[in-house]
Amino acid sequence: MADSAELLEQMRQKLEFFEQANRAADARAAGYDAMGTELREVEASVQSPDRSITVVAGLSGSIKEIRFTEDAKKLSPSQLSQSVMSTLQQAVAAAARQQAEIVQSHTDIAIAERVAKTQQEIFGQPASPQPRPPVDDDGDTGSIYRGDDRW
Repeated sequence: MADSAELLEQMRQKLEFFEQANRAADARAAGYDAMGTELREVEASVQSPDRSITVVAGLSGSIKEIRFTEDAKKLSPSQLSQSVMSTLQQAVAAAARQQAEIVQSHTDIAIAERVAKTQQEIFGQPASPQPRPPVDDDGDTGSIYRGDDRW
C-alpha cells in the first residue's frame, strides 16, 4: 500500500492537473468571447463600379444598409437591379471573408483560405466589384422616376 506521502503527492498532482485544465478552459472561453465580440462588429462596405450604389453587409450576410447616389436614377430598372445584386453579393462576400479571418485567428480552424476558394469557385474569380453596367445610349435616361422625381 502506498504510504500517505505518496498518496498525498498523487492527489496534489491530480489537483494541479484539474486546475491547469480549468485555467485553459477559462482562457478558451475568454478567447471565444473576444471572437464573438469581433464577429458582431463585422461590417463590409462595397460600392458599385460607378459608385452609384453602396451596400453595407454585416454578420452572417445581414444587410445593414443600401445607399444610392443621384447617379442611380440614371440607370434603367434592369441596370439598377443588376448593379444592386452584384454590389450586394460583393459586400456579403467581403463580410464572409472577414468572419473567416476572425474565426481563424481565434481557433485552429484554417477556414479563411477555404472561404476564399469557395468564393472564387462561385464568382469565377476572387470576389471583387463587377464591371460597370453598360450605358444605354437611346436618349432615354431609364430613370424609374418621373420627370418631377415622384414615383
